[in-house]
Amino acid sequence: MMEMKYLINLVGLEDGETSGDVITKYGEFLGKWKFTENKKRESGLFEFFAQEQSEPLFSEGVGVVDSGMLTGLAMSRLCSSISDWHDEDDNV
Repeated sequence: MMEMKYLINLVGLEDGETSGDVITKYGEFLGKWKFTENKKRESGLFEFFAQEQSEPLFSEGVGVVDSGMLTGLAMSRLCSSISDWHDEDDNV
């Protein structure tokens, strides 16, 4: 098993993928992520789908896809939401 770098990892993102698994630092599978650009490829949307769910639990928009900073910020916010949700789920 590959070592996970972050508390919440969007597997495949660093390789340019537009979707993949969401795995914790400890190897726990949480669901899937997806990134979709609009038709003009100007803006986009990150989405997180919890295990076996067809509707996204969280989403974060990217106003300008070409901006690495805005893309990173949206990804960071999505991972933070997933982490908070996972922490709440563990405490129930």
